[in-house]
Amino acid sequence: MRSVASSVAKGTGQAKSWSGFLPFALAAGLGLGAFQFFSRLPPLWIPLLCALLAAVLAWRWRRWSLPAVAALAFAWGVWQAEQRLRVYWPAQRTEPVSLVGEIVSPPQPLGREIHFLVAPYWLMDAGRKRPFPVRIDLHGHLPEEPQSGQVWQFQAHLEPASALPASPFGDAARQRFWANIRATGSIQYAQRLDDPPWSLLRQIEAWRQSVAAASNAILPRAEAGFVQALSVGMGGQIPATVWAAFRDTGTAHLLVISGSHVAVVAGLAFWLTQWLWRRVPWLVNRYPALLAASVASIPAAWAYALFAGFALPAERAALMITAAALARCMGRRSEAWSGLALAALWICLENPGAIREISFWLSFGAVAVLVLVAFVDHGQAWWRRLLTTQWAVSIALLPLLAGVFGQLPLVSPLANLLVIPLVELFAVPTALLGALASLLGGDGLARLCFHLVAVGMHGVVILLEALLRLPYATVVTGRPSLWALLAASLGLSLFFLPRAWPGRWLGIVGVLPLLLPAPLSAALEVELLPAGEGTLLFWRQQGHSGIFTANLWRKGEAREAALWLQASTLRHGVTSVESWVRSDSSAPEPLPRVQRQWWPPGARAYPGGPLPPLLCATAGAAPPGGSFLAAGIPQSCVLLLNGPRGPLLAGDLDSTAIAALRQRYGTQLALRSALFVPASLTGAERRQMQSTAPSAILIVAAGSAPALRSWRWLGNRVQEQGAVAKAYWE
Repeated sequence: MRSVASSVAKGTGQAKSWSGFLPFALAAGLGLGAFQFFSRLPPLWIPLLCALLAAVLAWRWRRWSLPAVAALAFAWGVWQAEQRLRVYWPAQRTEPVSLVGEIVSPPQPLGREIHFLVAPYWLMDAGRKRPFPVRIDLHGHLPEEPQSGQVWQFQAHLEPASALPASPFGDAARQRFWANIRATGSIQYAQRLDDPPWSLLRQIEAWRQSVAAASNAILPRAEAGFVQALSVGMGGQIPATVWAAFRDTGTAHLLVISGSHVAVVAGLAFWLTQWLWRRVPWLVNRYPALLAASVASIPAAWAYALFAGFALPAERAALMITAAALARCMGRRSEAWSGLALAALWICLENPGAIREISFWLSFGAVAVLVLVAFVDHGQAWWRRLLTTQWAVSIALLPLLAGVFGQLPLVSPLANLLVIPLVELFAVPTALLGALASLLGGDGLARLCFHLVAVGMHGVVILLEALLRLPYATVVTGRPSLWALLAASLGLSLFFLPRAWPGRWLGIVGVLPLLLPAPLSAALEVELLPAGEGTLLFWRQQGHSGIFTANLWRKGEAREAALWLQASTLRHGVTSVESWVRSDSSAPEPLPRVQRQWWPPGARAYPGGPLPPLLCATAGAAPPGGSFLAAGIPQSCVLLLNGPRGPLLAGDLDSTAIAALRQRYGTQLALRSALFVPASLTGAERRQMQSTAPSAILIVAAGSAPALRSWRWLGNRVQEQGAVAKAYWE
């Protein structure tokens, strides 16, 4: 195992190297990265012309070959996007569409329905069959339990993929575009057809689902999720609270099939092959055992990566191990930087949108740090090298984690040090042994292994939760400024220089700007967070923050609202919301951390609420910068923010309550610049509400919008933030 890791990290041999490949890979990455900054596709002939001109200059001056490669990579991104846009689903169809396709993802429960991806063979359009080379996200009821690899005929109402919910921690619309998921739909009718011809990929997918079914039959759903995550790469059954514990301690990579998992499997294959090969003298005389072990590590890495769903970290690790093993077989020096660049280039050419995904940068950033530590820290004992690498990775990824999630898991080095041996050296091999036993009919061994994994991972969760209770385990910083990220990156680059470099320890000072709190803004910012048909508004002004909720009755919408709220508070550096105005008893799930709550007058005890609560009354206390209006009914709160020209936030109101508001506060309402009303209001009630403030913007505060919307008030002016034209991927 250490031989494979060494071959990947430091290289062996004294022959030619691949170092000349690295500049071209970086140039191609710069070209693809520059393409991702365009929300409108430029004409393809422009980057092709630039590449041609650079190639002509490179004929005389070789340095121009790098700009030529960058321009070609840019053109590749444009061409790939154009190919996907040619099959764009233009608009929602009122009538059901008939299609035949293959299920290409493991079906997952979605409430009372089943959710999965389908790759259509054809669909009926205007009475004729036509190919539809995309993936469709379908949900609904089927007459029998579906499995990946089966072929079905569906009748479904289809609409563009933009109708799917957005993600609070990433650009889901862009990710779906590059994953070629271009439509979604609800199933009206389904019939299973004959299975497609046998293929290795379909057989692997059948094995994956067999392992998932076996684990579900042996363990409770949540505990089976650990087995599935570590063996076949299915983490959908792990509870959100467990994911949060791993995320907040910087150990979430252990719940997905990461590169280290693949390296463990490849290392086991390497060690076992080498041990067996040396037991046969005539094989050793014909081929060196080290060569045979290097060759054996390649199929082992790819087999496990495919068995685990071929996620980005697994694909990256398989590519790097392949590059290292082939270099050893050819007698070349296996340079880790070239292997890493080859893996990154392959993934980005296959999916140009991967370069914008946080998992891409977390994965390759961690490996780059491991490579750097391997080069600058020679001759250490294995335990010191383990401590050094885990500490270095945890420190180096701080700017990236702060920039994306708005928090720094300071407990991450300690958590990784304690948990990685338990997961990678015990849980992963045990889960794989149990999976193999279940496929071979060894039910007793599979049951024992699955229970051991469940017990071990339960202990890991308890340990992580204990670490999170330590003081300053995580520090909420908010989204740092660009200069703070640049300072941290430059400082850490200096910090990781060789030990002989003078003053390299001063580089840690560059991280300090990440800990500075976000500057306070005098402007009022209100965000409408996606929450289905419910309402969740988040506002902040001069260090004060608050939320307004209504109609979060459905559990799915309540959980979605909680995720968006968590993302917004992290982005703004808010550790605890100061004010919560609850227009009814519904709430995000889990309940947010707040300092004070307001309920409508006459309301009964709300779940998770204080006793006695504050009331939405005109004469009582109100959130900072706000005041309440008496709507005349006990089931709703009406809140005014930011003085006479600020917004109005309202819960459920009927026509009688709206008329009462107009009669009592007509002058105040007429000055409002925006009215946030719930989706439960009828069209007549919305028009009646608009008549109370004719110059105001009427905003239906239902979070069914595909993404977060926000408004900013500075004085008497209001402006919607980020209101730009749709990008090509939308």
